[in-house]
Amino acid sequence: GRFRQYSRIVVLRRAFATNYSMKPYSQICIIDDDAISVFGFKRALTSIGFTPELSIFENGLDALENFEELLEEDTSLPSILFIDLNMPVMDGWDFVEELTKLKTSDMSMPEIYIMTSSVDTNDIETAKTYGLETHYLIKPVSAKILESIFVCSAEETK
Repeated sequence: GRFRQYSRIVVLRRAFATNYSMKPYSQICIIDDDAISVFGFKRALTSIGFTPELSIFENGLDALENFEELLEEDTSLPSILFIDLNMPVMDGWDFVEELTKLKTSDMSMPEIYIMTSSVDTNDIETAKTYGLETHYLIKPVSAKILESIFVCSAEETK
């Protein structure tokens, strides 16, 4: 019943709190024009107990303009980006290309994950050219996948 479900959650949270911790991603950026995908992503984050500061953009150009403003204000960029490939105005690959041009010597590049429904081999090959083949996530992105990205074991934090 309801009590059993609640007690299981408490046990899991205790185990989670003692054996695992979240990697230090304070700011996450999602660049995706699909509101349902964004909703699912946020829900998956919440389900693993991770509530970072989120910035969401519907296309690469909006995100790029925001990043340029952040750099002008000497503010750090989000630490991790989840980018859809197929978007209007500026797609994911064009955004990644423009982002690499923005990099300055005193700025650390955000960690980039491609988040797409595309299984096109051309997209996978392009991911390799940017060194993102291990950061290529097929939608919908599950809580388990996000947990593998955001959670590190106690051994990793020592």
